[in-house]
Amino acid sequence: MKVVVIGCTHAGTAAIVNLRKTNPEADITVFERNDNISFLSCGIALYVGGVVKDPQGLFYSSPEKLKEMNVETRMKHDVKSVDIEGKKVRVVNLETGIEFNETFDKLIITSGSWPIIPPIEGIDLNNILLCKNYNHSNEIIERAKRSQKVVVVGAGYIGVELVEAFRDNGKEVVLVDAEERILSKYFDKEFTDVAEESFKHRGIVIATGEKVVKFEGNNGNVTKVVTDKNEYEADMVIMCVGFLPSTSLFKGQLEMLPNGAIKVDEYMRTSNKDVMAAGDCCSVFYNPLQKERYIPLATNAVRMGTLAGINLLENKVRHLGTQGTSGIKIYENNMAATGLTEESAKEEGIEVESVIAVDNYRPEFMPTYEKVTLKVVFEKNSRVILGAQLTSKIDLTQSINTLSVCIQNKMTVEELAFVDFFFQPHYNKPWNFLNLAGLNALK
Repeated sequence: MKVVVIGCTHAGTAAIVNLRKTNPEADITVFERNDNISFLSCGIALYVGGVVKDPQGLFYSSPEKLKEMNVETRMKHDVKSVDIEGKKVRVVNLETGIEFNETFDKLIITSGSWPIIPPIEGIDLNNILLCKNYNHSNEIIERAKRSQKVVVVGAGYIGVELVEAFRDNGKEVVLVDAEERILSKYFDKEFTDVAEESFKHRGIVIATGEKVVKFEGNNGNVTKVVTDKNEYEADMVIMCVGFLPSTSLFKGQLEMLPNGAIKVDEYMRTSNKDVMAAGDCCSVFYNPLQKERYIPLATNAVRMGTLAGINLLENKVRHLGTQGTSGIKIYENNMAATGLTEESAKEEGIEVESVIAVDNYRPEFMPTYEKVTLKVVFEKNSRVILGAQLTSKIDLTQSINTLSVCIQNKMTVEELAFVDFFFQPHYNKPWNFLNLAGLNALK
């Protein structure tokens, strides 16, 4: 059996490793256009900020490791076209320029995503950079040495983390986003207000509710970011406005969502039985809405890639869906979220209620204790939990993983009140704050 894998970051690496375990005789060839694999892009801000000194720690595999597994590893090879029915790919060696065809029996698509580049006037000026991969991170670090005024466009996780890293390195920083709040996809206003206050306290300019309309420059270099409300001087701009799946090669050949994400079933099989897909290039089943969504997260990618490798020949293990669970540290604030926010639920036309629990996470007789704020969002009629958010100055973010399981298993908010959690004064109270949220929702 001849297997071709297109792309090799999180999903691709996971697919190859698990395919080799389950099919030791398979002939596996991977094509990757970059010179590295498995880069943890969620660590870019830590690398840029100097917290991570050795970037090699951000890689968990390598071309050499794949070769040791008897995988034909073709780095700096770009797939130019794919004929799924004809079972062949057209590939160019980026170092030699030589093009060739490669045939396959089975295809695994893990082509990932690419940052959205909006058609804004002046976006081609120097020092307007993207933030996605290892090469981007190195370029950002190098350009930052000669930059003092940095504007980050896009207040999602990557943008927010970069803002903190730049400010900690002494830069003047502006964070611009067209939405009214930072991190608005993940947290409701009660939580984003706390994070924004931490930024403002440190001199970071929060320019939310502003849309970038133009970049101005001098001698080919960016000097100013112009929004529909203000102007900001800048000698470096980082674009973090989101991602789109890299799937143009497969259009018209596989079923996709409107944004180009390849549709997969619960075994990672596409609309073609001999083609699997995983990671940022495809859709994922989103449990809170019980429908397919595009949610590009590394956690989704490694799970989906693992299943693509395991299920290539037959359906063995199904995907359980995702809650889009995530976490972030913004200065002293440890924040995490899962499922729908109250705002996003209402945008979907779902009638929801919410409950907030505010408590010290452990007894007040202990030498130290910290406040934790937990919000749980649930469907009004069924009382089924659809989402949750948490913030605290002590790291309690793992508790959101518990709420993720609650959503996956369609638990009600009342059931949450009486779930069995241990009590030990070092760690919590007899009524855990998760229980407390459920108790507060009792009618």
